[in-house]
Amino acid sequence: MFKCSKCGNETLEEDSLFCKKCGSKLSSDSTKPDKRKKFWIGGSLASLLLIGVAVTIIILNNPMTKFKRAVQGNQVSEATSVYNQNIKGDAEKEKKADAFITDEVTRIQEEFKNNKLEHQQAIASLETLKKLEVLKPSVEAAVNNVNQLNESRTSFKKGQEYLANKNVKDAIAELKKVIKEDQNYAQAQELISTHTTEYKTAALKDAEQFSDSQDYDKAIGILSDALVVAPNDSDMIAKKSSFQKLNEAKKAEERKKKIEETKSSQEVSADHANIVIQSTEYKALYPDMIQVVVRNNTDKTVKSMSVSMLGYDSNGFPVKIEFYYGGSASFEFIGSAESVNIIPKGTYGKNRGWKIREGHGIKTVLAAVKEVEYYDGTKWTNPYYEYWLDENKEKPLH
Repeated sequence: MFKCSKCGNETLEEDSLFCKKCGSKLSSDSTKPDKRKKFWIGGSLASLLLIGVAVTIIILNNPMTKFKRAVQGNQVSEATSVYNQNIKGDAEKEKKADAFITDEVTRIQEEFKNNKLEHQQAIASLETLKKLEVLKPSVEAAVNNVNQLNESRTSFKKGQEYLANKNVKDAIAELKKVIKEDQNYAQAQELISTHTTEYKTAALKDAEQFSDSQDYDKAIGILSDALVVAPNDSDMIAKKSSFQKLNEAKKAEERKKKIEETKSSQEVSADHANIVIQSTEYKALYPDMIQVVVRNNTDKTVKSMSVSMLGYDSNGFPVKIEFYYGGSASFEFIGSAESVNIIPKGTYGKNRGWKIREGHGIKTVLAAVKEVEYYDGTKWTNPYYEYWLDENKEKPLH
């Protein structure tokens, strides 16, 4: 491009003799390009480009930039190396690194909370930060928070599924696990309130029906389940307590009946038990004995037997019994007898007994046959024995 020296017109061809705008004759200088201006513009651009490159290189080689880039790229080894070599020990740089990690932790939690990150992605990113050992407690706390929120969301989803399948009990149990930080919390609370009332009404109705048929165990079970859902509900607590009392009375009556049945149907029974004093002067030679008279109520002959004995002092309190020939003292004394040969409908035990230590302090003895063996090789274990022992062992006389 060339310029007229008179009017400044720049639309001139290189071989023009006159200016097309003002008509003036052009000098040779007017038809030469302005090379100095082109050189200056080109030089300025090159300088700016060089400055930009230099600034970029400086920024990219800055330790904090390298650290951030490595962290965001999940390059744990690189980030750790940069931190240990170029940041650690410099209070100002450490402060910036801490602020960056804090911001990253906050960003990850917020993105997960706002459903911009999947659970696995959030945890993976936090685990990367955790490996850097920078602000590790804060990162671990963030991992826990993310996991808790994920579990809360899972519980909300399960709760809805249970409700869809009419499983109110499990639905409420899951909905109660939804935490306040969860966006589903308000809806979960509303569902809990609505369906708890329905569940309570149904539970009380079902429990009453089982109670009417005296199936108190099922009635209590229903209310126990319901109280897991509504633990402080006074109506259900009162009903459960009432059913428990009725159940205890029922079981006590059933137990009493069972004791009487097993007692009256014993194949071999202890008719009588007492202390036999063989001598008042020579107890070393003739120690006191516990005598138990046993009756065979069967048509078979008893070959051997074991008998349980309990002792009581003059006030009716339990006393430990110690066998004359050694062994430790105990509240229940098991005596064995071989070759007793008790014939059908016969008795055994008069003028016999188990010798016990001097100074025993026993005034009264209770006894029950525990087990017998017949001559035909069969054995009988007394079902009454367990009831009898439970009713009397280590308890004062009734």
